[in-house]
Order: sequence, then C-alpha cells, then structure tokens
Amino acid sequence: MKSQLVFCWLVLFWFTAEAGEYDFTIPDDQPPETMQLSGNLDGKYSLFESRPNSPIFQLQYTNQSIENLLAAYRMGFYLNGDYQTKDISVHFRTFTDYSHNGEINVSLYELYANLNLTINSQFLLGKRRYNWGKGYAFNPVGYVNSLKDPENPELAQSGLLSMNFELAKSLNLSSVNNATFELVMLPAAESVNNKIYEFQNTDLAARLYLLIWDTDLDFIGYYSRVNPVRAGFDFSRNVSPNLEIHGEYSRFYDQIKFTESDKILKSEYLDGVVWLLGLRWLNRWNITSILEYYRNEVGLTKSEFTNYYNFLQNAAASGNPDEIAQAMNIQKAGFSSINLMQDYMYLKISWPEPFGWIYFTPSVYTILNLNDRSAVIGIPLSYKPITNFEFLCWPAFLIGKSGTEYGSRQYKRKLDLWFRFYF
Repeated sequence: MKSQLVFCWLVLFWFTAEAGEYDFTIPDDQPPETMQLSGNLDGKYSLFESRPNSPIFQLQYTNQSIENLLAAYRMGFYLNGDYQTKDISVHFRTFTDYSHNGEINVSLYELYANLNLTINSQFLLGKRRYNWGKGYAFNPVGYVNSLKDPENPELAQSGLLSMNFELAKSLNLSSVNNATFELVMLPAAESVNNKIYEFQNTDLAARLYLLIWDTDLDFIGYYSRVNPVRAGFDFSRNVSPNLEIHGEYSRFYDQIKFTESDKILKSEYLDGVVWLLGLRWLNRWNITSILEYYRNEVGLTKSEFTNYYNFLQNAAASGNPDEIAQAMNIQKAGFSSINLMQDYMYLKISWPEPFGWIYFTPSVYTILNLNDRSAVIGIPLSYKPITNFEFLCWPAFLIGKSGTEYGSRQYKRKLDLWFRFYF
C-alpha cells in the first residue's frame, strides 16, 4: 500500500510544484450564502407479462397460482438541497419510495460538504455520487461509481461515503491544456462490532485527467486489500462537430468469478480486462445515436450460463423446499449482476420533437447479448406538455430463446407509465 500512497503524493506534488505562478487567494466578491431546494415527485404504474417457464419465476412463486399479467404501483419523492457560502457548500439528495402495500423506504443518496481550499483545489467529505468513465450504459473504469442500470443509465443512484481531494491546473503547454488530480479515500466495507474499521482495509482511488491534443483522457487506479485491485484509462474525442468517440479500458487483479457445478457455488480469482468502445453521433435531423460495445472477461461463457440455467430449472422442477432455497441463495450470492455474460452491444436512438411535435421525445434502445443472441428492447416516449410536468410511457420487450439470459428473465414484456412533477 505504501507504493500507492507514494504515487498519489508524487502526483499531488507535481501539481503544486508551480503554485507560485497562480493566485491562490479566494476573491472577496463571492456571492452571499444561498439555499436552494429542488426535486420531483414520481408516480409509476407498471404492468408485467410474466414468463411462467422461467426457472427464476418458478422459484420465486413456488406453489403459488400467479396470473400472467402482474401490476405494481410506486411513488418516489426526490428532494435535493444545495447550501452555498463563500468557501463552503453543503449538498444533499434524498429519495423516498412508497409502494402500494404501504411500505415506505427513505434513502440518503448524497450528503457531503465541499470546502474550497484555494482557487484551484477543494476538499469534499461525505456521501457522494461519482461519475467516472466516458461510457453511457457501461463504465469499466467507474471504480467508485454507483451501480448503473444499462436499461436506465440516467436513473439517480446512491453514492459512496468517502473523502475526496481535487486539484485542477491550467497548463500552458502545446499538447496539454488542462489537468485535474482527484484522490478518493473510502472506508472499509466491513466493520468491527458495527462501530470501527480496520484502517489497513481502507480503499484508495485516484484519477488524473488531462486535456491533451483536444482529447479528454483519464488515468484511473483503485487499490484495496479486500476488493480487486484495478487500473485503467478512458478517453473521449470529437472527431467531427457531430461525432464523438469514447472508450474505457480496465485491468483487474484477483476478481472473483462464480460458477455453478453439481449444485455447488464455486469461486475462482482471475486477472483480466474489461473494456468498452463507443460513439455518439448527432445527424442533421437532430437525431442522437449512441452505440457501445462492452467486453467483460470475467463474465460467464455461454456454456457456464447454460449450466447455471439448468441448475435453476432442475431445482424448480424438484419441488423440494431445501433445493429451492439453495438455488435462490446461490442465485443471490453469485448471479445477481445485471449483465452476467461477457459480450454486449448497446444502441440508443433519440429524436427530440420529431416532425415538429413539440415537447415530445421518442427514443428506442436495445441491449444485445452477443454470446446467446438474446436482447432487451425499450421504447421510452417522453412528453412534457406543461412546465414542470413529464409523462413517460416506456414499453420494453425481452427477447430470447429458452436458456438465454434475457429469454430466462421472470417477465417477457413490461410497460411503465411515469408521471413526474418537478419543482
């Protein structure tokens, strides 16, 4: 761990070595303290057409007579606050979820303070969401990011408790224009008696951003004694005014991989890479297209997923409560990832106000599993007829043969109706 700390402090020293060239005084004409509140109230009604032959569906509803068409209703309340003074700001993001059964869950997504140390540096402390990486649906180098849902990448998620130091510099070099160094310290995930943590299990993450030859470039590393050690980079470049290419590459060490064999959850630690390559294109009709290819070497192969599927199917067919409980535990412990396999293609196309229909934005996206040729297709349709109100109709279809990833999900079609009120 000492070598990683030395590297971080060397980078920090390089940034501050020429501090005398910059004015590190805080201007006196800063705006007075302000407090702003914002948020939105969501009402969501969902219809699901179940897939009765899905082994996961059969395991979840063992010995229950369930209709093919299911429904759910939820309400969500997002409340955001931002307090700003001359040198200090405090930010919070909360989410309250209410379901039709009367259950209420309150989550603190973000709560952190920001201290401006100098005109070029700042210190942050608290629970914060990070957005590392250049990918839209996937982020191989998003080591401190919240878990992203590729079907809805823009959905707000909970952040991480951390300490963060950021230092930015403008460089008068022919090739490098701007540079930013970010150092993040995260407490250990496991505690002693739910009160204290072992300091040696503290995780460190660092990011060095450079604007070099008109290309956004990040070098990112993550060190941990408990979690996999990872290092990588990302880039983004506009090759033309309407075309941007981006990519991410991550090398991991001692990443755990779960497989099923003879009703036993087996694990092995692997070294390998995860990478992504994508583009974003805006054409002359104002249609935006995002295309990404995602590769994860630690994901399941087609044969490994088939073994896992057969295991679930046999457990569901047995009717044995012990085998069913064992299968559900194995599924939750090792196969609860959103994308289980190795190769995926993501495509999203959106067209604001087509044919002059104002306030209406249709979109279509697909996530294709290249290993088994199953896919999910979604068609979000957004309509904002009045200020601070949005209606969203979102049908989605899961396509695939029996025994494929999307073809074995609990439902084969769904329809979400969202009513959103902003303030």
